[in-house]
Order: sequence, then structure tokens, then C-alpha cells
Amino acid sequence: MFPTADGDGLADMTFLVRAFQVSSMVHVAASLELADRVADGPRPATILASECGADASMLLRLCRALASFGIFGVDDDDQVSQTTRSAWLRQTSTPTMYHAARYWARPHQVKAWADLEHTVRSGECAFDHVYSMSAFEYFNANPAEATFFNLFMQHSPDDRHAAVAAAYDFSDGLIVDVGGGNGALLAAILRSNSKASGLLFDRESVVANARQSLGELALSSRCRVEAGDFFRAVPPGGDIYTLSQILHDWNDKQCATILANCRAAMEAGQRLLVIERVLESEPERMNPINYLADIVMMANNYGRERTCREYERLLGESGFGKPRIVSTTSAFGIVEAISV
Repeated sequence: MFPTADGDGLADMTFLVRAFQVSSMVHVAASLELADRVADGPRPATILASECGADASMLLRLCRALASFGIFGVDDDDQVSQTTRSAWLRQTSTPTMYHAARYWARPHQVKAWADLEHTVRSGECAFDHVYSMSAFEYFNANPAEATFFNLFMQHSPDDRHAAVAAAYDFSDGLIVDVGGGNGALLAAILRSNSKASGLLFDRESVVANARQSLGELALSSRCRVEAGDFFRAVPPGGDIYTLSQILHDWNDKQCATILANCRAAMEAGQRLLVIERVLESEPERMNPINYLADIVMMANNYGRERTCREYERLLGESGFGKPRIVSTTSAFGIVEAISV
């Protein structure tokens, strides 16, 4: 089982130092779809190995190791069973950890994180240093890896899209989702607000598949898709503009360009919603995952998570008033700013 707090912290530190090994095991279990295969009850490890093309002895050892952390159960007859933890790895679980488990231990992530010391010492992004290209360029050149990333974003374990849709009044008007990816956030908003319409804006390579997915959700009549580059311009005519998990990907200068383009597309008095983790100035007051996310930005690109004060400065310099923070049931807040 996971270590609990102890007097001198040794057990906790022992686990944390080796936590990447557990993550790798969970990644393999997800790749083999083990949680789905035992969804209806315990099954022999030999049968599971045959189904997923694994070595029976190695698979049993993997399951035993995972079971020691409460992820799957293994009995004396070498039957593998579901636990409350492994159940979150089912693809049909709500929320599901399946896509997160598959994404975070992908080789490109592991290699970038292995070079984190270079980033801390030099200020250069680890991913760029390892691959001689940005993460976005890597995904463009490796569409299969981009698919893992997009699925992870779409199936966020904290159901951030539904949380945003429930926390803010999107009852009517045109919502322009700038850099909206595959349209998952916009779809969640439109499905909860029948009078609202949407415009999904992102690069052509990103939104190409979104057209089909929006159609499958019967949203095509209420949501149009437009391809473009938010570093060049943003479509005008919206009532609410959203930037969901966009600004954290970029440095302050790049964010200023994005925000200036949003402001240029907006009339005075319109709303911009920046949907991001909003860090506390005192880290111990907040879930550490939020600060881990900041290091993800440091390792993978030149972006960062920011505090409310840092968003206030960025927005104020780009033609927006003082923001207010709208909390959601997820780790992501809504930073609302009015164009002035």
C-alpha cells in the first residue's frame, strides 16, 4: 500500500524517489487494458496473458507488484481481480485514468523528464534540448503521439470540461474557443446550454478531426469550426472568448501576443475566460499536483502555471480589466477578464 506519513518522513521519501517505477507499471497495465479485461470478475493470469499478447510469467509478476500497491488483486490461484484503484484504469470509468496512464509514461515524456536537471541549470526547455524541436513540432511530426496527448486532454481525470460548463453562465451567445483543440470543452458547454452557439478555432491539423466529433454529438448546426493561428489573429464576433489551457504553454511575451489578438477581436465590455490552474503564493495551501503541473510546463515547453497576480499583470497589459476568479469543482479556475 502507499506509504503513510511517518515521523521522520523516510518511508514517504523512499516511495517518492521510486514513484516513476510505479508509474511505468501502471502504464503497461493500461496499455494491456488489464482493468477492462477483469471488469466482470477475477481471471487467471495465463488467460489474460494470452489475450493481450504477454508473457504469462512476466504478466503475473507485474500484477503482483501492482497488487502490493492496491492496484489489482492477485490470489493464491494466480487469478487477477479488480480493486477500487485499478477500476479507474477502465476505459469506460467516469472519470477514467486510462488515457493519463498511457500518456505520462510515453517515451518522449520519460526522456524529457530525465533531462530536467538541464532545464533547472540552464533555463532551456528539456524537451527542446532532447529532441531539438518543441513539443508542438514533435506532435506535428508524430501524429500517433499527438493522439495520445489529445485523448489525455479530452479525458481529464478531474472532468475539467464539465466542471467549467457547470461553474459559469454560458446560457446564450456565441462562445469562441481560442485554441480549442478537439472541441471537448466547447462540446461540454454547448450540451449544457441549448441556446448557446460556438466557434472552435485552432490549427487545421488540430480541428480537422473535431468536425467529425462535433457532428457525432449532433452539434454541427450550433458550432462552426475555423482554422487559424492565434499568434496572427483571432476571429471577431464572439460574445465570450475562452482560452482553456493555452496561456500556460507560453512565456509572458507570447501570452501578450495571444491576449492582444483576443482583445483586437473583441468589443469593449466583452468577456475573456482564461481557464487554467491558478497557483497560490504559498504552495503548502494547495494540492501539490498543481505545482507538479508547473514543472511539466518547464520540462515540456517554455510555459508556466501562474498566480492570480501574474494573470492580473498579463491581462492588464493587454487591454483587460482586473480579473476575478471563478472556482470550479476541478483543479482549474476561470479567470474572467472584461475588455476595456
